[in-house]
Amino acid sequence: MANPFYLQEIPVDALFCNRIEELKELQSYAEARANVVIFSPRRYGKTSLVKRIQKNLSQKGAVTIFADFFGVASVDDVAARLAKAVFAVTHKNAPLWKKALRAIKSFRPVLKPEIDGTFTLSVEPSSIGTTGVNLLDETMGSLGEFIGSNRNLLVHIALDEFQEIVVLKEALKIEAVMRTNIQQHRASYFFIGSRRRVLLGIFNEQQRPFFQSAVNYPLKSLPADELEKFIIEQFRSGKIKCSPETARRLASVVKYHPYYSQKLGFFVFEIGGRVTEDSIDRALGKLLLSEKAVFEATTQGLTSQQRLLLHAIAMEPAKKILASSYIRKHGIGSIGGIQHALRLLEELDLVEKDGQTGCWNLVDPLFAVWLRSQTEEKII
Repeated sequence: MANPFYLQEIPVDALFCNRIEELKELQSYAEARANVVIFSPRRYGKTSLVKRIQKNLSQKGAVTIFADFFGVASVDDVAARLAKAVFAVTHKNAPLWKKALRAIKSFRPVLKPEIDGTFTLSVEPSSIGTTGVNLLDETMGSLGEFIGSNRNLLVHIALDEFQEIVVLKEALKIEAVMRTNIQQHRASYFFIGSRRRVLLGIFNEQQRPFFQSAVNYPLKSLPADELEKFIIEQFRSGKIKCSPETARRLASVVKYHPYYSQKLGFFVFEIGGRVTEDSIDRALGKLLLSEKAVFEATTQGLTSQQRLLLHAIAMEPAKKILASSYIRKHGIGSIGGIQHALRLLEELDLVEKDGQTGCWNLVDPLFAVWLRSQTEEKII
């Protein structure tokens, strides 16, 4: 029996937990040609959700373009990814392909045949002279021309991990060029991102080009009861029994996090047999081991002050981390150093202040479990 839980991005035709209201609202925004900023912690299912919306839109005749900006390295790279996204979605549609070739003047597509009969797509600049912000401006103008050539069709463009542009030297110029062009495009743009503070700064800081140009749309955590029902149903589809109590335990141990609930369910299913407290604990060990490299890489990129503060918050979420008793207990340094470290950790979307309790917590619940495991050891 195939494992019903997914470790990678959930296919657009696979069973999806809830998000009915979000699908309806966001599709309506897209059809109204609105621009939307979709934000949430990492691995909340933003990309899967947007791709489902784009599938629905394409089935209704829309042109849907998806560009991923994760790890973008330069302004030229931003432009190239936009051009490649247009060619990628049009290459199987002859009329659209011809329009794309006519409109996108700054790049030309390169199709490379593979042994299995498929093709890989890349792009290369059409000329040597234009680079940097000028190349991006030219590409955005070409994109506008492509959108205009499909006047009778809805064009929807999703830009994943959009906040990555801020790490580039010419970030503000990039924002200005993109905003100037986008406001002339008769299309709907979805700007998607996980570093919420950075992404929202682009659209909500008054001095920035994108200020108040899109609808802010937070993707919230899944409702507890819906996630528990989903877990039970997934196990049932795999011929494994899971009681409501054990489903609640499985979801709650990762704080009802969408991705970690799926991955923990995957490991529990692999263990086999009825879902029990013991199988969940064993699966949690496997889950922590599978994420260890990610967590180690995250901590290695931090200063010692930031690591100390992160560990303190994981061990003891608190409202007043600047209180002298808290500082002494966790040995986290001076008030000035703590304030600076906190700002950076928040900007990296590693910590956040809970709106209900007022406590500082780690954004990633499994990261908190892993950090605690570095200090605490279970003795049998």
